[in-house]
Amino acid sequence: MSNNRPPAIAIVICIYCIVNSLDLIVTWMHPSQSSLGAAALIIWVTPVILYWFFRTSSEEKTRDRPVLLGLGLLLSFNGMVGSLNVLEHMGLACAIGALLPPYPMNIVWLASSLSWMPAFDWLGGRFFPDYIIVARLLTAALPACYMAHSIQRRTFINP
Repeated sequence: MSNNRPPAIAIVICIYCIVNSLDLIVTWMHPSQSSLGAAALIIWVTPVILYWFFRTSSEEKTRDRPVLLGLGLLLSFNGMVGSLNVLEHMGLACAIGALLPPYPMNIVWLASSLSWMPAFDWLGGRFFPDYIIVARLLTAALPACYMAHSIQRRTFINP
């Protein structure tokens, strides 16, 4: 029997973090540069989707990533209690990141999650306001493409 789905605890923690981060939808609906945050999130989460789509071998056991899951839960809970949306968003990023096995680029990919967060507008608006949309999409796309390439290579070379 193949185990081609994420661990149940990871799914539950991801759902909890998603519920805590529902303010993202309201933020992305405003006609500002944050509107491409949803596109950046879709680009950023592509490696996770690819990993679970290509994962067909029953031999490879999915390892839990308790540090990322715990950090995601802790950040999301503290963000909810303290009304700090950025902590909730960081918690969501950690929870989603826990759905991938360790890759050499994981840290950079996780750091690029800032691209879909409204905090990116705040930071980028101070340093590069004219190029924030391009910076948002590139910050999401470059690490995601590298991660997707690593996942595909690992899947097709080591079936």
